[in-house]
Amino acid sequence: MAVRHKGSGHEEKPLLRSGQTRRQHRPRFFRKLVPLLIMSFVGLLIAKNEVPAVNTWWEKTFTPELWSAKQTCQQAAIADSINPGFARVLEPGLVHETTDGRYIERLVIGEMGENGTETTAEYSCYLDGEGRLFRLNRLSKNGSEGR
Repeated sequence: MAVRHKGSGHEEKPLLRSGQTRRQHRPRFFRKLVPLLIMSFVGLLIAKNEVPAVNTWWEKTFTPELWSAKQTCQQAAIADSINPGFARVLEPGLVHETTDGRYIERLVIGEMGENGTETTAEYSCYLDGEGRLFRLNRLSKNGSEGR
């Protein structure tokens, strides 16, 4: 059922047929795209759990208030360390909601000890509802309060 134009020498396919052809190609493209999207999503979830920079990006992008709470506590813990110039965050801690703000636990800071080796200190802190530091606790390895 082709249409022939006078003097053109070529046949033109009807619109209905070409429209059906386009619809048949789209599902093939999407069928090839779905496994790629699934693998990318799984890879992102694994990277979020295994790569600290990806986890930080994820928190900063999707939960900025939790990321900000962690940053406030981490900065206070580093400032409280024995030698702040040589302190670093080893474990970023876990954030919990409270009735009046947030509680961050298991924040581990590595710092340079007196003899030059790295020692670790665990911190916990409370933030008020506006995200300001309310209390910072330095804990020893066994969980009792230190300094």
